[in-house]
Amino acid sequence: MGNGDEDLNETNSIKQLENEQEYAASLADARITAENYVLDRFDVVSKMNASSCAVPFEEVLDVAAHDLDFHSAIWEASTVILPNLEVQVVIDAHNKCYVTTGSAGYVGEEWEKGLNLPLGLRLPIRCWIHTHPFGSAYFSGTDISTVTRFQPIMEQAYVLGGEGHYGFWEQSRPEELDVYNEGSLDYTQRWGVMGEEE
Repeated sequence: MGNGDEDLNETNSIKQLENEQEYAASLADARITAENYVLDRFDVVSKMNASSCAVPFEEVLDVAAHDLDFHSAIWEASTVILPNLEVQVVIDAHNKCYVTTGSAGYVGEEWEKGLNLPLGLRLPIRCWIHTHPFGSAYFSGTDISTVTRFQPIMEQAYVLGGEGHYGFWEQSRPEELDVYNEGSLDYTQRWGVMGEEE
């Protein structure tokens, strides 16, 4: 009798392993699809926004970072193409876009620690955009550490918490994140001031 139970357990373990491998392969494909989707949308939006400028593309100050359609594409990559995983976008000094994906609550650990910056990235970073696919636009402790560490070389940042729900940070106000909902300022998150930390 015991031998039948062992065979059943072994069969179930093999099926579970196969399912996990299939999911991992599917997720790897979805990550590539999401990254390419964001890069394609960046290409369309940035070229459209830069077309009326008389300076070279690399010198246009805002090719896509503030574009809500671009934000929507990033959000879609995070919550539709991927199963609610964080997506991170970095736009460098030459308007080159870099995209990475992470877990449900975290993306870019090595990058956020200043390690393994994307090859070819030109400083300063014009904009860092990332999602909180659980639906809340605020800076976590990790996000605050990231903007604090990169503040001398990062001009702006967004955190996306849903369609029309985002937080905006800029270098000139390094300890504040303005959080918007449907285009209106909802509140300002502050840190670094006694009694006002997250």
